[in-house]
Amino acid sequence: MRLLSAKENDEGFVKQGSNAMGNKESSLKLKSGTSSEPNASNNNIENLLRNAIRIAFSIPIADLYVYRDEIKPLIDKIIGKRESMISIKIDRNKIYEEATGRFVGKVKQLAKISSPMHEKPVITFNDIDILDVDGSGFRREYYSVYFRKCITNLFEGQGRQMLPKKDCTKKDELKALGIAIVECILNGDCGFPYLHRGIYKAIIGCDSDEIDQHCNLNDIPNGEVQIVVQQINDANTDEEITEILASDLASFINYVGWPVGKTVTMTNRNVLLQYILRWFIIDHRQNEIDQLRHGLSYMGFLDAIKSNDWFEPLFVYSEQYSITARYMKDKLNPVIEKLDAKTEKEINCVKFAKACIDSLDDTQARLLFAFITNLNDPPLEEESLEVIFNIHNPDRILPESYTTVIVNYTSKEIRVYDERSKGSKVTEYFLKAKPGM
Repeated sequence: MRLLSAKENDEGFVKQGSNAMGNKESSLKLKSGTSSEPNASNNNIENLLRNAIRIAFSIPIADLYVYRDEIKPLIDKIIGKRESMISIKIDRNKIYEEATGRFVGKVKQLAKISSPMHEKPVITFNDIDILDVDGSGFRREYYSVYFRKCITNLFEGQGRQMLPKKDCTKKDELKALGIAIVECILNGDCGFPYLHRGIYKAIIGCDSDEIDQHCNLNDIPNGEVQIVVQQINDANTDEEITEILASDLASFINYVGWPVGKTVTMTNRNVLLQYILRWFIIDHRQNEIDQLRHGLSYMGFLDAIKSNDWFEPLFVYSEQYSITARYMKDKLNPVIEKLDAKTEKEINCVKFAKACIDSLDDTQARLLFAFITNLNDPPLEEESLEVIFNIHNPDRILPESYTTVIVNYTSKEIRVYDERSKGSKVTEYFLKAKPGM
């Protein structure tokens, strides 16, 4: 996929727009793909120390290697030997329809198969004119488009605090979404960090007290309910509360679980407010929560992670698991320094790029990461970032970005995944890169 620029909106999604990283001298191409490099730290003692420091001071995970090292062994254990690579060729404009059909199909298979096979898709789009090879970018686009459409169709709420909509259980969409999230995580891609924390706690089976801690007035998507709750909270006398509850707006009190005939007073109003919060955020959508839980149980995933706090950032957005300026500087500066700048134009281009990267703050770093990878959140499998001079479009002012490998190779230089081997395990799938790509 080729992106010209990106910025993040209130919901945390990437939108195309302007990008300030460029100059009039020359421009760069940035590519991302799966890294084949070993993890940064293989020393158990060092890992323990780094974990202790992170927990003790509650600092953001500036080094994502620690996080990935904690999760990868459990993911490998869940997959075991149940893995196959499959080829999927689809219309880019129909990703959601294809993905929905595929994952709903998996829901139906669960009734027949006790031990399903984990699939790692290799995506090809029908609209590709040149030979584009999925180096994980197409697969992540596939998941990303599907997830965003699911959020629009199946969820309500604000930003990254999404609640499953009531009455969307007829076609197994939420079960299918749960399975897709499991597949995405097991493939080393991003999770689904858009769930309300109370919803996530309910899914993994936390007790009511812990769930209630995360239910707030602003999380209720119904504006009229928010008004009544605020009025009750602001009331100064028992009579005021009685008058508020007698209004038509407060008729929902009859079905939030408040004991019939029990009077609400200044003394117990906070208990009523907790009933209301719990009903509209959790209990009201229990069927949908159960559906999502069912899907996330695919391949025993939910049972394997529910007692492991390291997995929570894959479902609930956390500043502690995010791209930082330090991370992007550590990833990009070494590859920029390796550029063989020969002309004055190229030398100036390198200087400008280094200056831009050195001046990044955390917010700018996340936007740059999204521009390069089309991801809003760091994937579980480390990204390999490459920077080259844009020799094919030297007059371009702004940089270009590719989230996959785009080349013109002969059949001898690429091992193509054959559709006829669909369902079988492929042990090697690679490209031999050419200089000056």
